Amino acid sequence: MKSRILTYLLVSALIIFSSVNCGKKEKKVFDTKPVSIKIFDIPPGADPNVPAEQGGSGFKGEGWETKTDVNIAGNPNATKGGSLVIAIKAFPATLRIIGKDANYQFNVMTKGLIYETLLGQDPVTDEYIPSLATHWKIMDDKKTFKFRINPDARWADGNAVTTEDVIATYKLLADSTTLDPLTVESMKRFEPPVAESKYIFNIKAKELDFRLFYEFATTFYILPSYYIKTLSGKDYLDQYQFKYIPGSGPYLIDSNDVKKGQSISVRRRSDYWAEKEKQNTGLYNFDYIKFDIIGDDALLFEKFKKGEIDIIEVTSAKRWSEQFDFDEYNRGLILKRKIYNEYPRGVQGLTMNMRKPPFDDIKIRKAFCYAYNRMQFNEKLFYNLYVPLASYFPGTEFANPENPLTGFNLDSAKMLLEEAGWKDKNSEGYLVKDGKVFQTELPFIQGMDRYLTIFQEDLKKIGIKLNLKEIDGPTLFKLGNERNFTLLPINWTGPRVPNPTGMMESRMADIPNTTNWPGIKDKRIDELLQKYLETFSLKERVKILREIDYIACNIYAYIFEWYAPFQRIAYQNKFGYPEGIIGKYSDFLTATSMWYNDGEKAALYDKAVLDKNITIPSGEVDNKYWLQQK
Repeated sequence: MKSRILTYLLVSALIIFSSVNCGKKEKKVFDTKPVSIKIFDIPPGADPNVPAEQGGSGFKGEGWETKTDVNIAGNPNATKGGSLVIAIKAFPATLRIIGKDANYQFNVMTKGLIYETLLGQDPVTDEYIPSLATHWKIMDDKKTFKFRINPDARWADGNAVTTEDVIATYKLLADSTTLDPLTVESMKRFEPPVAESKYIFNIKAKELDFRLFYEFATTFYILPSYYIKTLSGKDYLDQYQFKYIPGSGPYLIDSNDVKKGQSISVRRRSDYWAEKEKQNTGLYNFDYIKFDIIGDDALLFEKFKKGEIDIIEVTSAKRWSEQFDFDEYNRGLILKRKIYNEYPRGVQGLTMNMRKPPFDDIKIRKAFCYAYNRMQFNEKLFYNLYVPLASYFPGTEFANPENPLTGFNLDSAKMLLEEAGWKDKNSEGYLVKDGKVFQTELPFIQGMDRYLTIFQEDLKKIGIKLNLKEIDGPTLFKLGNERNFTLLPINWTGPRVPNPTGMMESRMADIPNTTNWPGIKDKRIDELLQKYLETFSLKERVKILREIDYIACNIYAYIFEWYAPFQRIAYQNKFGYPEGIIGKYSDFLTATSMWYNDGEKAALYDKAVLDKNITIPSGEVDNKYWLQQK
């Protein structure tokens, strides 16, 4: 094996900053070319010493699974080249993708550009598709999984990807000295992988759970063994804190593009092994993607308006509705789009602690739901942009359309309170029972008071005293994790593959630091959760989750609020992209892999920057492509 000292055969990247006259916006042009860092003289294709039955050339895959009729996420007409500039909140604490501090925004956003997983997921059907592995097999015990590595797969330095790399990556992920306890615990659910040949390996889960196949196949990124196999987790942390390990993906990091505290850039490889694979059609087009560090949202918006940032997510309803009345937007240089897709959303609302009074009574819980005027909050405070929540899996195929949708009705709330024994009021108008006033405390985070004070007034109308108390986020989560609350706000995120066990299983109700804050305990839900974990068919899992959803919603453990069934983005009008603009299950960051430099749009954009008399057509703000595909 030749020396591992990387010799970068980089075509020098010239960053040209040209400003336009008459006080117009400064225009940044990144004149770059893709990069090659090959140092190994490895022939293309499979090792001729590996027979077909061991995964070598001629492997037929009989009895294995694969997928060749893959839906294409990118635009087939996309062109390679150009650049994209995005902002991130903070400079990462490390360039590593494993171990302590590897969950910074930059690491999460870019690891899929630099490294690869064994399998991907179809952008339309969500089925498994090839990535580093061409074939996979789930054995009869549903706990043993086999994979066949693509013999064409190569690391950025030219070396072949083999099962040895998978084994070394597992060993590193399972090492507690990486100081990443969640990943280490995940690895403990598997036996170590075993190589059957250079290209075929198996790994066995210690329990029956379909998510284990999903996690190992699609969420763990593989590293080259010849960098890590002799390292402990601590050695890896020490040696690769800001040192780049080549991946097998379409991009790499040049150390010269790491500007500490300011920006980091990635560059497209000229020799990416899977560039012509069907699933990569129209993807990974920009030669240069720059991530500027901008922690302040107001500053980010101003830089975006000046053209210094190419794309932003607009999370503020106020900004979306009121702050786009400026020249560049009105002339079409900047576009905004509300994209409806199936990006997983979570549960947002108020948690009621069912372990103790008053919320141990379902009639009280339902009464509070009727007293929460979320439609008014949405209309008056959020520009009527959001949709009432009525599911634990909103906006996805797992949501049960038969779930109850509770509206604002103080008369219904009063009736339920009376049925629960709260009939008498004191001189102040508050309900009294057994000599005690009906009152409860609601801690909240700054900003929520604008609608919670309205909730407080509505509860007062039906005789309930709500005591509001402002706290910080860490304190709120401590109260929830310790079950030390009566009523508490929550905003859970939704994973791509639902994992309702933590927030619904009965045994989790009394285990601290799990997400079953309200204390849901239901035997049928427990039965269904176990069945869900043992079901490898997506179609059957949809049925199971819909039944779980219906039962849980009828328990009234949460006062549901609202969710956004869309992504709101704004961007410079010079790019090309697929019809759906972003992925069906993704957020705006898929622009890094799906968008491309459109020469005609860019030329018109540049002219409009110089000439304020030019207006570019803006098109429709709402994009419902993914809704129309159902």
